[in-house]
Amino acid sequence: MFTDMHIHAALNHLFTRKQWGEADEEQRIKWLQKFFAEYEEMGISALRDGGDSAFISFEARPVARERGFVYKTPVYALYKKGCYGSFIGMPVADLTEIKEELIRLSSYEPDHIKVILTGIVDFQKYGHVGGTNFSLRELSYICDFARDRGLPVMVHANGSEGVNLAIEAGISTLEHGYLVSEAELYKLAEARVTWVPTLSPLGNILESADQRFDSDKEVIRKVFGEQLANIQKADSLGVKIALGSDAGALLVGHGTGLEDEMRHFEKIDGFSRNRIERICTDQKAWMC
Repeated sequence: MFTDMHIHAALNHLFTRKQWGEADEEQRIKWLQKFFAEYEEMGISALRDGGDSAFISFEARPVARERGFVYKTPVYALYKKGCYGSFIGMPVADLTEIKEELIRLSSYEPDHIKVILTGIVDFQKYGHVGGTNFSLRELSYICDFARDRGLPVMVHANGSEGVNLAIEAGISTLEHGYLVSEAELYKLAEARVTWVPTLSPLGNILESADQRFDSDKEVIRKVFGEQLANIQKADSLGVKIALGSDAGALLVGHGTGLEDEMRHFEKIDGFSRNRIERICTDQKAWMC
């Protein structure tokens, strides 16, 4: 049975956030049962969620575990006020608010801490990922807080600046990690940070006939190609690489997303289908 190391249960085809907010507990459980059944049909029994501000992953956790899943969620992420991340997490402005929010978050018993450090890849402006939104002091505090409680820290970061800061702060896993240089790959290896490079969002766009992205595909293709090359280099350096599809993102389905991720990994020298499937099996133990 396989593991998808990066999903968002709150983003799916079964219900909208509005529908979720209006539904009673019985209806919510029915949706969640169907959601997890779709993963079971794909041979996936372990999921690592990136959280959401509607507490959907929080409600999904007991349903998943009743079905025998290993299901880990941060409940919600932390993001900087005024920056990217509102659908994933709760906003914080400074270290004082970070401390307060972490105490509040702890009451929900998160399985890991999630931080949105940078923005997302800009499909129209090559190399642009927004700012690095937490200081080293702030992110280091979060990492220390998590470490003291035995919790890993899952950080969304793109670009060299953000990834460098994340590694220095002491994160556990790097999510996405697009648009980085070889120097960051060496640092990932040295720090023993697990990298979840989420190929499916960009790879699936490149394969789709969705005309919304026709004018963006040149930039997307360049960024995606660099990501494939960086994964190959990171692998040669001994970086632990995990497969997470970012299921729930545009054009990345739940259950099917991991198959997409595996297929995109097959484009990289050194990643045979057998090896990829072995990683997707073994990474369940990395979550426990």
